[in-house]
Amino acid sequence: MSGMRRRYIAEFVGTFGIVFAPVALSATGTFPGSDNGLMAAAWASGLSVVAMIYALGHISAAHFNPAVTLGFAVAGRFPWRYVLPYWIAEFLGGITAAAVVALLFSRGYGAHVPVAAVASAIGVEAVLTFFLMLVIISVATDKRVAGAVPGLAIGLTVVFDVLIGGPVTGGSMNPARSLGPALFAGGKAIANYWIYVIGPALGAVVAARLYEAIRGSEKHAQGAPNDLYQALHDIELKG
Repeated sequence: MSGMRRRYIAEFVGTFGIVFAPVALSATGTFPGSDNGLMAAAWASGLSVVAMIYALGHISAAHFNPAVTLGFAVAGRFPWRYVLPYWIAEFLGGITAAAVVALLFSRGYGAHVPVAAVASAIGVEAVLTFFLMLVIISVATDKRVAGAVPGLAIGLTVVFDVLIGGPVTGGSMNPARSLGPALFAGGKAIANYWIYVIGPALGAVVAARLYEAIRGSEKHAQGAPNDLYQALHDIELKG
C-alpha cells in the first residue's frame, strides 16, 4: 500500500473515532444509567482525540480535522497538493461515524445547532479552534516539544474547549465533526452547518500564522510528527 494511501486511511479512521465517540455518547445517553451531560461530552471528545493521536499520529500526523489541515497548509507545514485528499478522508470519516450511530440507534444524534446569534456562534467557534490549532501546531511542529506531549496536550484542549463552547455552539472546532450528524439530523443543523466551517477555518488560520510568527527560529521547526512534511516532500520529488 502506498505511503499516501496509508495516510488517507489513517485520517479516515482517526476522524471516524473522534466523531463516533461524542455522537454515540449522545445516542446512548437515552439509556438508563447513562451520562451524556456536558462534562461527559467534553471528556468523551477529548479522550477519543488522545487515543486516535497516539494510535495513528505517527502515520498521518493526526489532523482529523479539515480546519487543522488548512492551518498546517497555510503555515507551510503541509503541502497544499494533499489538502483536498486529506479533507475528503476526514469528511468521509465523520459522515461514516454518524451513519454508524444512526444505524445502531437512530438518526439525529450529536448534531450541532448554535443557540447564540450567528456572529457570536462564529466567534465562539473561531476562538475555540484558535486555541486548539495553537496547541496543535506548537506540539506537532516544534522540535523543542517532547514526543509524548502532543496527544495529551491536544486532548485536554478539546476538553476545555467543549466545556466552554458546548452550551453555545456544541464546541465543534471541526467541520468534519459537525457535517455527519447534520446530514442525518437535517433541519436547523444542516441550515447552520456553514457556521462550523467558517468559524473553525478562521480560528485555525489565525493561530497557525501567529505561531509561525512567534516560533522564534526555523531551526526549531519541523513538519508534522514523524517528519511527515519531509516524507511528503520526498514523495513529491519521486512523483
